[in-house]
Amino acid sequence: MEKYIMPEGACRKLKAAKSLGQTAYIYGATGYGKTAFVQKYLGKRRHVYLSCGDRRWDESALWGQGIVVLDDLHLLDEQRRKPVKGLIAHLDTWLVLVSRSPVPSWLMPEYVNMGFIVLSENDMRLGKKEIRSYLDSLGLSYTEEGLRYLVDTAEGNGYIVRHAALRMAEGLSPGPKMYQEIHNAFSRYLEENIMVQWDSELLEFLMQVSVVEEFTLPLAELITASRLASVMVQKAVETGNFLFQEDGVYRLRPVLLHALREQAVQVLGEEQVKTCAKNAGIYYEMNGQFALALEMYERSGNQGQIRELLIRNARMNPGAGHYYELRRYYLRIGEDEAEKSPVLMAGLSMLHSMLMDPEKSEFWYGKLAKFAKTAQGGAMREAQSYLCYLDIGLPHRGSRDVLKIMLRAPAMLLDQGIHLPEFSATSNVPSIMSGGKDFCKWSRSDRTLARTVGPLVERVLGRYGKGLVKAALGESLYEKGEDNYEVLTLLARAQLETECGGRQEIAFAAVGQRVRLMVLQGELASANALLNSFQSAVEEEKAVQLMPNIQATRCRLSLYAGDLQAVSQWLANAPDEDKEFITMERYRYFTKVRCYLAIGENLKALALLEKLSEYAKRCQRTYVGMEAGFLGAIARRRLGTDWEPLLRAALDEAESYHFVRLITELGPAVLPLLKAQGRDSPWFRQVMEEVRLTAKQYPRYLKPQSTSAGNFSKTAREVLRLQSEGLTATLIAERLSMKPDTVRYHIKENYRKLGACDKVEAIAAAKSLGLI
Repeated sequence: MEKYIMPEGACRKLKAAKSLGQTAYIYGATGYGKTAFVQKYLGKRRHVYLSCGDRRWDESALWGQGIVVLDDLHLLDEQRRKPVKGLIAHLDTWLVLVSRSPVPSWLMPEYVNMGFIVLSENDMRLGKKEIRSYLDSLGLSYTEEGLRYLVDTAEGNGYIVRHAALRMAEGLSPGPKMYQEIHNAFSRYLEENIMVQWDSELLEFLMQVSVVEEFTLPLAELITASRLASVMVQKAVETGNFLFQEDGVYRLRPVLLHALREQAVQVLGEEQVKTCAKNAGIYYEMNGQFALALEMYERSGNQGQIRELLIRNARMNPGAGHYYELRRYYLRIGEDEAEKSPVLMAGLSMLHSMLMDPEKSEFWYGKLAKFAKTAQGGAMREAQSYLCYLDIGLPHRGSRDVLKIMLRAPAMLLDQGIHLPEFSATSNVPSIMSGGKDFCKWSRSDRTLARTVGPLVERVLGRYGKGLVKAALGESLYEKGEDNYEVLTLLARAQLETECGGRQEIAFAAVGQRVRLMVLQGELASANALLNSFQSAVEEEKAVQLMPNIQATRCRLSLYAGDLQAVSQWLANAPDEDKEFITMERYRYFTKVRCYLAIGENLKALALLEKLSEYAKRCQRTYVGMEAGFLGAIARRRLGTDWEPLLRAALDEAESYHFVRLITELGPAVLPLLKAQGRDSPWFRQVMEEVRLTAKQYPRYLKPQSTSAGNFSKTAREVLRLQSEGLTATLIAERLSMKPDTVRYHIKENYRKLGACDKVEAIAAAKSLGLI
């Protein structure tokens, strides 16, 4: 590259290596300008340059030289390694090693004992400053937007920057078209100039694993039908810096992956590539990664395995299955094909209900009912069991007839030999009342139902029912603000029952309510510790479907703690409601609403709450409707729009069930709204008492930090400090030699800046900002 601009950081490192006489080890993938960098640095200085790809030189070429550059070290044959190792210890020679791979294993003893100064690929990357200088040196015109695009897409690779400069000289501007052209050209360059140098066995291995985006060693072994995956991976690492590993998962560079896939079709043939894809699909299916498995089966053209996997997934409950992820495969099934399988018909009925399309859901329910009337033997029993399952579990039907169905179920199960399919009462949410179904109505008779119907429900649901009744009763009593000790006893016993052959989903419901109770009592540290312990148990049991909502619960604790950094990290990976609204994500959506309120994104909160409210109406989700009502009123008040009707409706609904904690947990965010209400029932007095307590414990909860310590004068801080010591405005005026009205003005301004309603909130907020 005749106009090569040296990366400043790399230049400093190489200068340091020269001044210290330490071996310099430079590595990076093809195109990062390693050779050009060394040549430009050395310039006209006397040195020996040798390529390890050239087999004509031997040991005699190394000795008696002041500066020796060994390029393409990854191509060095084993016979010439010993003299290179010897040269590293030679004090009169400064050695510069250039390779495509990090320090290889055969050089590790010298690296550890002698110490190399390593210039990695990151050091060799051209930054914005270098790219700008390079374009300027060629006299090319560009916009700041074009430069930014080139910096973002080139990843500091000199080859890409140079190619882009050539195309810019021809009048093409940086953008998607140029990027695709350069990407394809670089891919061809790798095929024709780099991959041809590789060992044939390594190349075949990489072509085979290129059917997947990333791989583990067990996956690579299954794809390649070989136990040499670890050997091949080590060889790949020492061949070039194109394979990255994190937590046992390997990824190839995208441009190389593209080149390998192109070559695989030509060299291996389409049938072998399909076989590799099928093998990958088998691995993914064995490990419960159904979406990836179906993608591989589709690529291999294996329609039979696609159908079998869809049936297998449909046998799972919505919490454990992958209905949303696989919906495009389900919706592609022809009606005639689906009618052959009662499991597929049940799965389609459940999926359409989850997609809030009750008409299509009932269509497939009707198809299944028709099938059950004409089927015989095992097919008839299977169809009847799925009809019972859908009667209980279809989301759009609500919970109005669930109790009647449960009462009929034992006779059907015992008399007709029918087994109820896998069922979950929680849908992976840490709640039973607002879990797979909405059971608010049952709360009005919670103790009676637990005593009379509870044993029957547990019997019908089998291992999915262990601990369910105690967890449900504990949650109901907690919501109604009843005795905390009784609540804790029920929840602890429920969790214990799940440990005796039950399910972690029910345990999560119990743990989730215990966490809420601890938060209410001001025990955030204990709540976090409990959640950590439960997460460890979930990880051991590999109940991965619970992890997203466990992380959401952790985020809710961060909101109480005022840890907005943790909140931001969670938000970065939260589900995107604007891309698609998924009803199974409702718990994470409500967590996201709270995050939006905490950071002042009230419009976003309200937009998401509108979707949740619509879902609540369509699927008879009473609890979801109330929660959306309270949070919506908070958001509307902050936006200056009409909020009182929404709050009144939510309060009326909550009072009809005597629900307290749903409101009190909102603490300072809902307190100003409640103060404006003219209610005076015993229930409302209990709500107000608990809301004030929560506001005192967590004064900044869901309140955006609209101020900082710098917004307060020395006098304002002193007023806050004296208030925290219990002094009145009059006493503060005497202490500071000020007029009482002036002190009151400072107090009023402090409250406004802190978003506080009274002295207690102001002092707590001031402490959180480090003002006192």
